Amino acid sequence: MKKTEKKIKNKKITNLILIVFIVIFIYSGYQVITWVKSDRQLKKLETGLYTKVVQKGDNFEKKIDFEKLKKINSDVIGWIEINETYINYPILQGKEDEYYLRRDIYKKHSTAGSIFVDCTTKPDFSDENTIIFGHNLKNQRMFSNLYKIHNGELGNDIEIKIYTPNENKIYKIFSTYIAEPTIEIVKKNFKNQDEKNEYIDKSIQKSKIKFNVENMEKEKKIITLITCDNTKKQRVIVNAIEK
Repeated sequence: MKKTEKKIKNKKITNLILIVFIVIFIYSGYQVITWVKSDRQLKKLETGLYTKVVQKGDNFEKKIDFEKLKKINSDVIGWIEINETYINYPILQGKEDEYYLRRDIYKKHSTAGSIFVDCTTKPDFSDENTIIFGHNLKNQRMFSNLYKIHNGELGNDIEIKIYTPNENKIYKIFSTYIAEPTIEIVKKNFKNQDEKNEYIDKSIQKSKIKFNVENMEKEKKIITLITCDNTKKQRVIVNAIEK
């Protein structure tokens, strides 16, 4: 009797373990299918959007048709590009920071989200520090390639191009570091130039890479790019100053 009960108990445990493995397998399969589908959708969206709004220019490598972009989504305020990376996207600004975390430029649900600025930021990049957010994705899209900058893969003399409806801007990266996801990861506003100078100096001291930013004009405007690190527990910070 005891042997029979033991067999039944062992069988139940075996069945339970089997069910757990089946559930894990199904969930993992679902995650892979979802990721592949999302990746294809994102690449299709990028290619289609790029074809519609990007043209070759004279002084800059490209010319952005903001009239077409604005018809697609009036929240578009610019376009960001970093050479030798996949970072080549429109920049959006919602009424809330969370809005474009999981929405694409067509305002449809997307796990990749969009590249967007802080909702309190002036849309013409005239703030002392404009903060730009993007996801870190496994397919290297959005702001995943900030890791290339952080790890020194692109060297120490890197430019960021920002195209806007009124003018085009070039920024030079001066620091990159990992930070805790506190309420205020980086400063958006400064009381005066001295406070801004101190912020820039501390950012350079924290930087993993020593960038070529000699003769930096610290009164120029800053942009700060932020994404999650690979653990999703901390943030990769990249600072750049206008040339």
